[in-house]
Amino acid sequence: IGANDNIAAGRSTFMVELKETATILRHATAKSIVILDELGRGTSTYDGFSIAYAVVSYILSKIACRCMFATHYHALTDQFAADPGVRLQRMAYCPDENGRDITFLYKLENGVCSQSFGMHVARMAAMIPEVVDRADEQAK
Repeated sequence: IGANDNIAAGRSTFMVELKETATILRHATAKSIVILDELGRGTSTYDGFSIAYAVVSYILSKIACRCMFATHYHALTDQFAADPGVRLQRMAYCPDENGRDITFLYKLENGVCSQSFGMHVARMAAMIPEVVDRADEQAK
């Protein structure tokens, strides 16, 4: 969580993230608690998804520890939905009546989040409305 870079030493955020993940995979035991957040985000969608999938598979089959794995890859949740060693959960949220604004409730609940909230967060961050509207159109 919270990977950073060291570009001067030739280490991108993604490289640092993978080095930290490699250390976790080498040293975690069945008694460990592993927390991984958005693994694979720093590369192409296909490569990032594949790395995230392989890491989850390794943790489940080789380490068998408790793990909290946050992901933006909706397809990854599909891959592990039937696995008895996985419980899919999401952070709760409450949309307003028009669906353009949301409130994140910071409460863990069962299920998979069925959508992305990038445009909502862009609005919350006071992004220029014209830019968010155009991005919203492009995303459809």
